Amino acid sequence: MAADPASARCVTAGQPGRAARHRRPLARADVDFGRLPGYIGYQLRQAQSAVFRDLSRTLRETGVSPGEFSLLTLLKANPGINSITLTRIYQLDKATLSLSIKGLGKRGLISSTRNAQDRRYYELELTEKGRTLLLNVTRRIERQERAMDTVLKRGERGMLLDLLQRISRAFDQ
Repeated sequence: MAADPASARCVTAGQPGRAARHRRPLARADVDFGRLPGYIGYQLRQAQSAVFRDLSRTLRETGVSPGEFSLLTLLKANPGINSITLTRIYQLDKATLSLSIKGLGKRGLISSTRNAQDRRYYELELTEKGRTLLLNVTRRIERQERAMDTVLKRGERGMLLDLLQRISRAFDQ
């Protein structure tokens, strides 16, 4: 008797029915995550992914990425900062940061001028257009922050920020 082609595809590595159990996508509630939920790193990544998905949707129409928001915020707070300092802060290679700076400059969001004391360095600043866009984006970010605050109890925001900063510092060596 010939095997049914559909059931033949259900045999995986000599284990009949194994593929059949996983043919249809399982609901999240039906998946066993093993020890993952107990790992801080896993939970950090899950939270970060959820926040970035929402942030990407929120910022889509502004044309600003989360990384660009961070860079624009630093430039606003530190007018005249140079790219060497930024590469140290972000722990990126110079080429990667240069692409971001160049892109923001082409869009008219930042300006770059030679440092008067040391002509090897360029001072970076937000333009008026950059400040206006950053204000708009910051309002959206702060709405997201308020949404996150709704799931935290009084005092937990400060505690969470402290805990996350301590974890970050543990690996900044």
